[in-house]
Amino acid sequence: MKKKKTRRKKSSLKKPQVVLATGIPKEKKAGLEAGSQRVELQTTPTKKDISRKAEAGVFAPKKYFLIARHFLAEARVELKKVTWPTRKELLSTTAVVILLVLLVAFFLGIVDLGLVKIIKNVIG
Repeated sequence: MKKKKTRRKKSSLKKPQVVLATGIPKEKKAGLEAGSQRVELQTTPTKKDISRKAEAGVFAPKKYFLIARHFLAEARVELKKVTWPTRKELLSTTAVVILLVLLVAFFLGIVDLGLVKIIKNVIG
């Protein structure tokens, strides 16, 4: 009889990577200037980590609450990175959009009227 080889499953948890303020992972930055000031950012847990934390002896509604809270926290961080337009930029781009919508509506109206007249002439 042949013995079955048992394989050990490797842990699917990856070690969180520490990223410096410059955006370069800590391991890659080690070879660069030693004299530069380093500011380490906190690592954010991955979605799998949040799910595992939520699954550990927690009933379903709390699990979804933890996942939703994590999502909203990440969304807030991303919204802080957004460059919002000034009032002048907002008004000018809104005017351009409204003008283009009116032009396209006028064009499609003319095409529609032309096609209706052609169909009435063909049908009778």
